[in-house]
Amino acid sequence: MRTFLDANLLIYLNTIEDFVEKRRFSDFYLELLREDRCYIDALVLDEVLFVSKKKYAVPYELTCDFIGLQVLPYVDVLPLAVEEYTIAAELVKSCALRPSDALHVGAMRVNNVKAIASEDVDFDSVDGLKRVWIQ
Repeated sequence: MRTFLDANLLIYLNTIEDFVEKRRFSDFYLELLREDRCYIDALVLDEVLFVSKKKYAVPYELTCDFIGLQVLPYVDVLPLAVEEYTIAAELVKSCALRPSDALHVGAMRVNNVKAIASEDVDFDSVDGLKRVWIQ
């Protein structure tokens, strides 16, 4: 399966300090990497950097190291261009998605990715998209 990784998963991996909780998210991430081909887009990278710093006080340097060592070697980064935006613009109007989430879905649709690993239930309103999350 082809699965898009939403920023929330990567933010948790980057910021959780409790060993048991971190292990739970790490196991989920490793399972996705083992069984699926995984994708992100540049907006995911932006959100991981921003939220990790703003909400959890993780320095940019540490987050960049995390992304460089734990994310980029294992996932493909999808481009965002006019075609993805056109899809996103329709989704913002029809599904009430946030613009960044709609752009993720635009990138997913252009690249035939039908699943997203996200805790964000707003993705449940998107036809043809399967949301997966930690059980």
